[in-house]
Amino acid sequence: MSEWSTKHSGPTIFSETQTLVFLEKVTSEKIQQALTLWVEEIRDWTNSNAYLVGHIKVFVEGQESLWLSSTGRSINIKHSQGWNEWSANRVTLSLTAIIFGTSKKALREVAQESIKRVYREYGDL
Repeated sequence: MSEWSTKHSGPTIFSETQTLVFLEKVTSEKIQQALTLWVEEIRDWTNSNAYLVGHIKVFVEGQESLWLSSTGRSINIKHSQGWNEWSANRVTLSLTAIIFGTSKKALREVAQESIKRVYREYGDL
């Protein structure tokens, strides 16, 4: 029987809600691509450090809605019926990552730096 232990063995949670206001309308496709990148970056950081993903979730709420989630492998994407035709001036963005094996400080820093990179890469998003 093998034993698994790390310095931080319990779950570490990053959870943040932001209201994003765009200078001009942003397409739902651009929002989805940007936030998929955020999930991928958190997932890849977790895997490269031999941590365990509990859940990584994103919820975008506006006139239409988007849900992204991953438990460490694929990313599940669901959206409301009109999502693909929608453009937004503002959305509410909820980000959550539950990771085992890391500290709260390290997870918060990685999650916040990643979302900043995503914003820079995707312009006003």
